[in-house]
Amino acid sequence: MKHLIRHPKHKKSGGKKYQEYWSWATSWRHSGTSQSEAFKQDEASKWFGVYTEFSVNSTRVTTLIETDRLRRLLEISHVYRDKSSERQYPSIASFVGETGAGKSTLIRTLMYHALLDRTPDQELDAPVPGAQSGSSALISTTGEVNLYSDPNTLGTENPTFYADCEGLMGTEPVASQFQTNWSRGHRKYLIETKYGEHMDRATAVKSLYPRFLYIFSDVICYVTRNHRAWADSCVRLLEWSIAGAQGSINQHTLPALIIILNGPAVENEEWIRDSQAATRDFFNAVSKEIAAHAKLGDWARQRGDKTMEELLARSFSSVYVHYVPLQGYLDAGDNATVFQQTTRLANRIREDTKRVQEERAAAWTRFSSKDLSLVVTYAFKHIASGSTAPFDFGQCRQQLSVPKSIEDSFREFIGVCLKSDTGKRFDEIASSLACKILRASFRSEEKGVIYPDAVFNRDIREICKRAFIHSQDMSAVCSYVDPEGGQRCVNTKAGHALGHQTASGNLLADGPFAGVSFDPELFVSTIQSSVRLYIRQIDSHNPSNTADWRRQATDVDRSINARLRALGLYPQWDGSCSAVSRATMNSKVCYGCLFDRPEYSLPCGHVICAGCLVDFDQTPLGEQYPGFHTHVECFICGARGGGSWPYTIHSKPGLAGLRVLSLDGGGVRSILQIGVLHRLETLLDLGIPIGNYFDLIAGTSAGGMIALGLGVQGLPAATCRDKFNLFCTTGFQEKIGTKIPTVGWIARWICGSIYKTEPLEMAMKSVFSGQPRKNLFGLTTNTRVAITTTVNSLRFLLANYHRGDGKFYLDSDTPLENVARCTSAAPMYFEPVSHDGVECRDGGLKDNNPIQLAVNECKKIWGDSIDFDVLLSIGSGKAKESQDQPASNFIIPEWLQAALTALLSNLNGESEWERFYNSQEKRILERACRLNVELDVEQEPALDDVSSIPNMETVADTYPFQFQWTRSDFDPFSDFPGDDALSAVADRIRGSMFFFHPTSITPAGDIYSIQGYIGCRLRPGDRGYAQLIHKTKDFIVKGFSVGAPMTPDYKLMKYEVNFQHQSSEPIRIDVNFDAEHSVAISGFPMTLQALRNYWDIHCDDHLQQQTSLNTHEEVSGKLATSVSKFKLDGADQE
Repeated sequence: MKHLIRHPKHKKSGGKKYQEYWSWATSWRHSGTSQSEAFKQDEASKWFGVYTEFSVNSTRVTTLIETDRLRRLLEISHVYRDKSSERQYPSIASFVGETGAGKSTLIRTLMYHALLDRTPDQELDAPVPGAQSGSSALISTTGEVNLYSDPNTLGTENPTFYADCEGLMGTEPVASQFQTNWSRGHRKYLIETKYGEHMDRATAVKSLYPRFLYIFSDVICYVTRNHRAWADSCVRLLEWSIAGAQGSINQHTLPALIIILNGPAVENEEWIRDSQAATRDFFNAVSKEIAAHAKLGDWARQRGDKTMEELLARSFSSVYVHYVPLQGYLDAGDNATVFQQTTRLANRIREDTKRVQEERAAAWTRFSSKDLSLVVTYAFKHIASGSTAPFDFGQCRQQLSVPKSIEDSFREFIGVCLKSDTGKRFDEIASSLACKILRASFRSEEKGVIYPDAVFNRDIREICKRAFIHSQDMSAVCSYVDPEGGQRCVNTKAGHALGHQTASGNLLADGPFAGVSFDPELFVSTIQSSVRLYIRQIDSHNPSNTADWRRQATDVDRSINARLRALGLYPQWDGSCSAVSRATMNSKVCYGCLFDRPEYSLPCGHVICAGCLVDFDQTPLGEQYPGFHTHVECFICGARGGGSWPYTIHSKPGLAGLRVLSLDGGGVRSILQIGVLHRLETLLDLGIPIGNYFDLIAGTSAGGMIALGLGVQGLPAATCRDKFNLFCTTGFQEKIGTKIPTVGWIARWICGSIYKTEPLEMAMKSVFSGQPRKNLFGLTTNTRVAITTTVNSLRFLLANYHRGDGKFYLDSDTPLENVARCTSAAPMYFEPVSHDGVECRDGGLKDNNPIQLAVNECKKIWGDSIDFDVLLSIGSGKAKESQDQPASNFIIPEWLQAALTALLSNLNGESEWERFYNSQEKRILERACRLNVELDVEQEPALDDVSSIPNMETVADTYPFQFQWTRSDFDPFSDFPGDDALSAVADRIRGSMFFFHPTSITPAGDIYSIQGYIGCRLRPGDRGYAQLIHKTKDFIVKGFSVGAPMTPDYKLMKYEVNFQHQSSEPIRIDVNFDAEHSVAISGFPMTLQALRNYWDIHCDDHLQQQTSLNTHEEVSGKLATSVSKFKLDGADQE
C-alpha cells in the first residue's frame, strides 16, 4: 500500500491531540502518580514469570509462577459489553525483543488508539513506559511477562491481548524494585532442569519464555532499534523462535511475525509512504549477509535454505517489517507521524490475528476462552517439569475436545485407531463402526424390519466419510524417516506446519506430510458391506424379536472388541496405562457404542453409557432382575478377576418413579439441613445412609458440599454432621483486619476476600479425604449428583454423570474438594477458584434453591414424562429478617454486587420455592415437599456465623414440620398419614423401595389382564434388605390385600400379582408398614394407558428374559465364530 508524499511545508509538530498522545504514551505522570505507584498498580498485570526464593536452609528454589491474569481478562471480556460475544476465541500478540527497544511504550500507544474518544487523564490498564534516555533506557522496564487487553476488541468474538515480555538481555528490570507481591497466592510450578542447573532470569528470557509465547501467540512482534544490525537481530529472532518451535510438536498453524523498527536513529520517508518498503529493504539487507554471517550461514546450509525468507518461513506464517520513527528526530519524528505509524501497526496486528485465527478455524484448532485457559495451564506444567519432550498440541486438543455430535465421536474413535499401521487396521475399524451403527438402530423405540439401507442410510454414510477425512488429517502420523539417523517424524498431517519433527521437537527436515492416503469412499463402502454381513449373520439365527437382535449384535461387538485389543486399537488390560488406555478412559465418548455419553464407572477405569450398561450385562438370562446389571469383565479392555469383578451396578427399574433431593445453599446454616436429614434417616430405620435413597441430589454452595458427602461418598447423616462441624471450625480463618468495623473494607479490598484460602482448602481436603482420592465423575451407585457454580453470571453444573461439555456442565473429573470450592466461593467471603479454564463462584448467585434445576435435570436424563415418587426440597432456615448486607460490596465487580445482594436477601430459598410451586403441573406438585426450619430469632444468622451452629443444631433436632394433605386420585397415601410431615416423607421413601415389573399385558376388548411381580430396589446382601422385608405387612392392589412377601433374606424378591383393569381411573399398588395408612409403591398410582405405553416399548426386553440360557450361549457362540472367520474382501460381502 502506497501513501502520498507529505508536503514539505506541512506542519510537523502536530496539534494538541498528538502532543497529548505522546505525553500519555511516554509518561506515567499524566495521572499524578509516582513511578513507584505506577509500578505497584501495574503489578496486577503480571501473567507469568520465573521466581527464585531461598528456603530456611538457604536452598535455592526456582518456580514458574502463573497468576490468574489471563483468566481475569477473559472473564472481563465476557461481561465487558452489554452484548459481549458468548463464544470468544482470544488472540495473543507477544512483544519480544531487545532490552530498551520500547516494547512497553508501543503497547501503550496501541491501547491509546483503541479508545478514540478517551481523554488523556482517563484511567487505562496499560504498561508503565520505559525510560526514553539515559542509562535507565538500557535496563528492562517490564519484569517477567505482563498481559494487557486491547480495549477495541475486548468483548468481541476475537479479543486480543498483548503480552509484554522482558527484554532479551535478562537484566534486573526496573519493575522488580516495586513489584514484590505478584508471586504470592498463585500457581507455582517447580522448575526441573536436566542437569540440576539453576534457571536464572537471562536463561528464562531466552529459552523458557519463548517456548510458551511462540506456541500460543497469533502474532509475534519483535522490537528492535538498531537498523544497522539486521543480521544480528535475525540471529536473536531465530534463536528465540527455534527455542519455541522445538518446544512443541503437532502445531497446526504458525504465528505471524512483525519486526518493528522502533525509533531508530534514521529517517526514511519511503518506509512511511510505502507500507512494504521496509520489508523489502530488510530482506535485501540480510540476504547480502546470510553467507557472511556464521550462524545464519550454518542454519541455511543445514536446512537447505538460500534466503532469509525461507529461513523465517520455517517458523512464521508471514513476515512484515514496520517502521515507527524516533519521536523528535528530524522531520519524520513529529508526533503526528508517530501517531500515524502506530495506528497502522495496530491495524496490521488486527489483520494478522484475524488471518491466523481463520487458519486455526480451518484446521479445527481455534481455542475458545475456556480452552485457552486450560491449555495454557497444561503448557505451564509441561514446560516447568523439565521434560525434554515437546508440548504435544495433538494430545492437548484431544484432552480438550468435547464431542458435540455422533460425527465428533466417530472422529475420536477413528483417530485413536489411526495412530499407526493404518493399513492393517483399516478393515477392523470399519467393522467395529458397522456393528456399533447396527446396535444403535436397535436402541430406537420404533420397531420394524431391519433393512441394511435403513441402518446405514445416507446421513450416517456422510457422517462416517467426514469423520474419516478429519481423522486422517488430525491423527494419522507422518511416515517420514530420516535417511541418516533413522528418526521418525511424529507430526500429524494437520500438525505439520513446522515440517518433520522428532519426538523431542528437533527439526528433521522440511517437507510436506508423508503417508498413505486412504480412500474415504472405500472406507464407507467397507462399513456398508459389514453392516449387511452382520444383518445376514444375525438373521440366519432367527432372532425372535428386537431385543434378541440387539443381544446378538452386542455379542458380535464384544468379539470385535477382542480383535481390536489384539491389534492394539483398544487397550489390553495389563495394569499399565498406555496412550490408548488413557484415550479411552479419559474420553467424553462411550467406547462401547460411540453414540451416547459415558456415565457409569467400571473398576478398570473405563466409563460406559447407560445403554451399554444394559446391552453388555452378563447376568445369565434366567437370573436378570430390573435395576441390577452384572459385568463379569470390561468389554473394552478385557479386565476381569481380582477383587473387583464381577461388578454389579444399580439403575432405576423401568416403571419406578424418581426420588429427588434438593439442598439450598446457606453457609453455616446448612447444619439445619443435616439435622433434618438425620431425623429422616432415623425414621426410615433401615440402616441405609440417607443419600442412597435418592436417584438425584442437587445442591448449591454448602448444600452442594452436603450433596457430595451424601450422594458421592455415601455418608450417613451423623458422619456428615461431624465433618461439617469440623469444616466450619477450621475453614473460616479471617485475613488480618478484614472484619474490623468501619475500616475492614480496606483490608478486604487489599486482600481480595475476608477468609484465607489455604485453611479453607485444607479443611475441604480433610472433609473429603479418602483412599483412594475420589473424583466426582463416574457413577458407581444409582445416585446422580449435580452441583451448581456460577461463571460470568451464568449457571454451570458439575455432575457425577456428566464429564463436562463447556456449555452447561464443567469438567467433573476432579477431586471432590475442588468441586466443593467451586460451588461455595461466595464473593467477598472467599476468593474465586479457577477450574476448567474459568473462574468459579458460589452457585447460589444464580440458584440458591436448586429445585427447578433438579427437575430440569431429571427431564434431561429420564425424559419429560417422568414421574416422581418424592421431590424433596430442604432449606437452610428462615426468620423474619434476612441477614445484613455487607457495607463494602463495592470492592467486587459490579455484576457481582447485584448477585451477592440478591443471594443474601433470599438465602432462605422461599421466594425461589414459591416461583417453582406456581409454575409446575399438578402431577409434580403432588409429590413435591418443602422442609425449612423456622428459626425463633428476629434475623437470620449470617452465612459465616459459626457461633450460631450449636443453637441451630438443637432447633433442627426438634422442629415440628406440619403435614398438609390435599387428597387426589394420584396421592401417594391411601388415608391421612398423620400431622408429621417428616414421617410422611419417610413413608413415601420407604414405599418407593418397591416397584412393579409387568410380565404380560393381554387385552380382551377394553379389559386388560395384567401379570407381573412386585420387586425391590434392594437385593439380598444389601444393607437394609432384610429389615425392609420384615417391616412390610401387606401389599394392596386396587384396594385389595394380596398378602405380604415371605421372601427369605437370601432370595431376590419377586412377589407375583395378577389383576384386571378397565376404567380410566389410576391403578393403585400400595404397601402397608403396619400402620393405619398405606403408601404407594414406586411409580404408582399409574394410569392404564401409561402402563400399556411402557409395555408396548419394552415388551421385547421382558419376553427376552424368558429365553433359555442354553439357547443364548449356543447362538452367540456360533455367531461370534462365523463373524470372526469372515474376511472383508470385496464383492462376496454383497
